[in-house]
Amino acid sequence: MDKPNPFAGVKTYDNYTHIWQLTGFILLLQVIVAVLAGVVSAIGRLHLSDFEATLPAVLVMAYVSYAVLEGLGVNWRDSLADWGRRPGRDLLLAVKYFLGYALLLGVVFAALMGAYGLLGDGLAAVMRPVTEKNTVENAALQGVAAVSRLRFLLVLFSACVVAPVAEEIFFRRIVFTTIRLKKGFWPAAFWSGLLFALFHGAAAPIILPCGIYLAWVYERERRLPVNILLHSMVNLTMVTLKVLLL
Repeated sequence: MDKPNPFAGVKTYDNYTHIWQLTGFILLLQVIVAVLAGVVSAIGRLHLSDFEATLPAVLVMAYVSYAVLEGLGVNWRDSLADWGRRPGRDLLLAVKYFLGYALLLGVVFAALMGAYGLLGDGLAAVMRPVTEKNTVENAALQGVAAVSRLRFLLVLFSACVVAPVAEEIFFRRIVFTTIRLKKGFWPAAFWSGLLFALFHGAAAPIILPCGIYLAWVYERERRLPVNILLHSMVNLTMVTLKVLLL
């Protein structure tokens, strides 16, 4: 006898076409918002960093995801009340899974080092976009931190509050759940994780296993606040390392 689907009854899309349409719509809006932000930045001579410029795009994802779920019948007042029902336990779970995330990163790093030993310059060429993106991000964050404490706090707010909420609602609550209702865990985790990774551009090869891990956490707990808190911890750690150590 087949096990019941753990997400049965969850309000989400009933077919994949809607996911791809929503993804395309969000991407289009993000491009438009990014262009407008660039124009405003140029006119006002603000010289926003890449991290600051992404905030409007992430807000677009958050609002569209909110509106879609509300249209599907999600009662946000009840959902938010449920999110605040057990903050202490959710935080402890997030800390536990953060340790697992750190272990996963260690495994990925060890695998990359082993691959470098075997493939040498070939793998270095493949990974060059990732390392270049990391270098640019480090310089941008360090520049923002040096110029303005307020602007750096805005980057932290975007990376550790807005992005985790928006991305967990879209990639886990909408994309993963929609696929999971029709498929097993691994197909749903892979495709939602792949889409999550592609949204991160050149860092996609590193982000993919992290996206799958976040889907696994959501499968186990079915508590979006746990995922959001975990995602916030990860982003806070990455931002801190980029500014202080790298």
